[in-house]
Amino acid sequence: MIEAAFAARQAAVEGDDGDHLDRLEKIILKHRPLGPEDAGMVLATALENLRYGGRSDELDVRAVERVIQWIESQDIAPLRLVG
Repeated sequence: MIEAAFAARQAAVEGDDGDHLDRLEKIILKHRPLGPEDAGMVLATALENLRYGGRSDELDVRAVERVIQWIESQDIAPLRLVG
C-alpha cells in the first residue's frame, strides 16, 4: 500500500486535490518501515515536509523516529550504531 501511495504522491501535479494528497502523505508518514525501500519512501516524504517547515501535526518527525527505530532493530552492527 505504501508503494501505491508514494507513486501517486510523486505523480501529483499542481492543482491536484489537496485533501487527497494529504491522505496519501498520511498513509506514507504513518507507515512502519518493513524494509529499506519502505524506509526510503518514508524518509523522502518526511524530508520534503521538513524542508518546508514541517507538518503542524508532526507526523513527519514521528515518521523519521520510526525509521530510526527500524534501523536500530536491524541485525547489522553498522546500522545499530546510528541511533
